[in-house]
Amino acid sequence: MIANLTGTPSRLCQKAIGTTSTTLYTAQPDGRTAILDLIVTNTTTAAITLRLCIGTISTATAIAYDLLVAPNSITQIEGFIILNASESLVATGSTTGLTTTISGLERV
Repeated sequence: MIANLTGTPSRLCQKAIGTTSTTLYTAQPDGRTAILDLIVTNTTTAAITLRLCIGTISTATAIAYDLLVAPNSITQIEGFIILNASESLVATGSTTGLTTTISGLERV
């Protein structure tokens, strides 16, 4: 459990993921953000590969790397993801058709 986790969770982002680095969310400069729920939806009839990272698309910063999202389905990333002040969550897809919904708490 995260110490001092208070407040009301809210939707931080709902955005399409592109085939080049897409910034999904950037933490506020005056505090950390706790991402509590991250859902990726594949709206196509073909599997799509996802890369999800902090900062830049790299194996060194990967949360999920080359994760296959099945056709017409969702993938939920479980567990808390903490972004420090001004850090960004970025993603790419092997093709278009992925959408993400992120919920969490700002300034924790």
